[in-house]
Amino acid sequence: MRHSYFFAAISLTLLSGCGMEDTGPSAFNPATNVDLGFSTFDIENTEAAPDNLKHTRFWDFYQGIQPSGSDDNADNRETANEIRSHIDRFIRATRTEDGNNYRKVRNPLDLINQIIASNQSTNFREGRKYISQRIADGEAGTYNTRGNGALIRFTEQDAALRDLALNEKLWVYPTLDWRYLPANAEGNSLEEKVYRTIQYVSRSVEPEDIGAQPELVSVLAGSRFDANSFVTSGYNKPEFATADYVSRNFGSIELRQEFIRNKTDTLFIKSADIRVLDLNRYDGVNLSDLSPDCLRVDLNYVTSTVRIFTSNGEPAALETPTTENPNQTSPNPAYCDNLPDSEAIISWAATGSPARQ
Repeated sequence: MRHSYFFAAISLTLLSGCGMEDTGPSAFNPATNVDLGFSTFDIENTEAAPDNLKHTRFWDFYQGIQPSGSDDNADNRETANEIRSHIDRFIRATRTEDGNNYRKVRNPLDLINQIIASNQSTNFREGRKYISQRIADGEAGTYNTRGNGALIRFTEQDAALRDLALNEKLWVYPTLDWRYLPANAEGNSLEEKVYRTIQYVSRSVEPEDIGAQPELVSVLAGSRFDANSFVTSGYNKPEFATADYVSRNFGSIELRQEFIRNKTDTLFIKSADIRVLDLNRYDGVNLSDLSPDCLRVDLNYVTSTVRIFTSNGEPAALETPTTENPNQTSPNPAYCDNLPDSEAIISWAATGSPARQ
């Protein structure tokens, strides 16, 4: 189940600016400009904050895909290593000595998540308090920077002092949006939820400066939370989350996470021009398309199983017109996102994560 309502809501947030939040007494949008400086953008565990890394987006998936038991063989380990190496390009991870986890990351999504949770921004804190009050009042509400023409700017002081590339020292976020949707609002069938959208976009530079810029170009991330357990300090525990990372030279990746019921992380690798995984190392696998345009890696935390799916040249949906609906489309069963577990090209028992089972 792909929870189309949740993923559609993330896209609509970016387009709407204002909308359903303009309902109910005293509704307003408290988002303002945020401009903060930090000694470093790197995130790692410290003596003062020993659990920093466990809240980063890839923490469970990165270590959880490690093969285990009788499936802990050279082929599976190398495939897991290739997956991690590709992720490293987007989140700039520094690995642990054994290579199966990371001890530091440097990317805009994990940084802003940490800033929100630690209440280092007065306006972010006010935004969460406003959403919390709207939940208490039972009225829809939104904090939305885009709707107010506000920007979030983070500057790394060390990089600025060393005059490093623009996108090494300055991270700008056009959108931070919290959106509370009461039960049965606007005809939805969900119980009370809060949606959060974060968008980062790198700054434009002159062509001669592009080579010095970090690999990451943009991130669009969304999360859905239970409104009844929404907190104004620390990390809110998501029910679902998605993050789409776009790079300069290596295509994009998307991570979808389900924390309730199915408890699965799904990584989509979209890199049609560069081979990411060499699956032909496996006996019985002979992929003529060495870089398929749809590559999906599932980690099911309930069964602690990794499954890899591929398809190439297959659209996500097929035209299935009817007399009543001549524009009707249906999911393409041959597209990698729609393939059942039984059609995984590779699978192995993995270490998973006890916290996600």
